[in-house]
Amino acid sequence: MRRFTTFRIILLFLSFLFIWNVTISTAQFLEAGVQKLETPVVAPDFTLKDLRGRRISLKDLRGKVVVLNFFSVWCSLCEKQASSFDKLDEEIKGKDIVFLHLAIEGKEKELLEYKNKFNISVPILIDKNESVAKAYKVRGHHET
Repeated sequence: MRRFTTFRIILLFLSFLFIWNVTISTAQFLEAGVQKLETPVVAPDFTLKDLRGRRISLKDLRGKVVVLNFFSVWCSLCEKQASSFDKLDEEIKGKDIVFLHLAIEGKEKELLEYKNKFNISVPILIDKNESVAKAYKVRGHHET
């Protein structure tokens, strides 16, 4: 009987921790302005070339979590994010998560210099006419 009571107390405590954690997480999302979509939304498909000339298409990445980081070479915040995404990509290699940088400004030469300067291994895609940025309703130069 004593074991059963101890088990119930532990179970109650763990339930409390779970509910408390969910509440904190929900509050953080609401504070950041993140809203749960009531109806699933299909991400707009795109195909862009990377700096090596390879064509990368969103539809080819179906089933994976894809993180799109829109940036410009002159954006100082983008510079900080670039190396952070690379570190994160290294940490979670082998998982079904793909990081892609989408350049919304900058010539290919500038983008290659940027890639080398910050030692970026994550693919940099060139959104020449900003069609992907427009499809995703990007309003700034450093949106993820």
